[in-house]
Amino acid sequence: MKEVVKMWSNTRMIILVALSAAIYAAFLIVFKGGIVLVPGITEVRPANVFPPVFGILFGPAGAWGAAIGNLIGDIFGGTMGIGSVFGFFGNFFLGFVPYKMWGAAWGLVSKDDMSQTTNSLKKLIAFEIIALVASAACAIVIAWYLDLAGIVPYAFLAITITVNNFAAAVVIGPILLALFYPRIKRWNLLWTDIMVKEDVSKGFAVQLGSTVMTIGALGGLIVGILVAVGAAGQEIYGFAGESGQVAVWLAVLPFLLMIVVASFMLSGQEQFVEEDLD
Repeated sequence: MKEVVKMWSNTRMIILVALSAAIYAAFLIVFKGGIVLVPGITEVRPANVFPPVFGILFGPAGAWGAAIGNLIGDIFGGTMGIGSVFGFFGNFFLGFVPYKMWGAAWGLVSKDDMSQTTNSLKKLIAFEIIALVASAACAIVIAWYLDLAGIVPYAFLAITITVNNFAAAVVIGPILLALFYPRIKRWNLLWTDIMVKEDVSKGFAVQLGSTVMTIGALGGLIVGILVAVGAAGQEIYGFAGESGQVAVWLAVLPFLLMIVVASFMLSGQEQFVEEDLD
């Protein structure tokens, strides 16, 4: 995790934060008046394709850009509110999870080719899995808090945000990654071209970390929904039932802790192997 802090001492990484945030916020604001899913909370967001792509290409700068860009989108899009705080953290994970898992996706991304692009079927599969995990991680962070605050039922919001995030990334994400990568690489703006390996956390049990992150995100989504529907009488696509239930809060909390633990288990250093061999 130390690269999340260390990157702020690098001017080019700060510029990438600003660039990521500006692009993400601009597209969010454009679609704020589109199809509203939860008034004042979320709407159909094609812009959600950018955090996973920028996360993989720009590393921690992409994660910070997603968090800050979402906050800017809330401010200028008229949806700034109590949910914006956890919206900041949720969107941070939407960009953070992809770059942390890219080099540890169960061997789908070969050690011989860690390039941040979908130039093989295995990498395409890796991107889709990672995008789904990141989408769910973002969703349960936000939905857990808003349910606890008694604003929006967990079951409805968690599935809505997950689907909203993943739908944006599943088709367009790999295309953008394939289009952006050659240019970003040529301009030496990949996060692995800018940061030094020593400034990136080593992690521990990296492969296990991918599994823990996946269980934390998808497990929190599924178990949380089941408990919310069963114990609180919530509906997956409706506002029926009670929010603010202790049962839902307790059911999701262990999975949130797994996401945090996995964040320290995962590394990012393995993505420097190609450069080290040159």
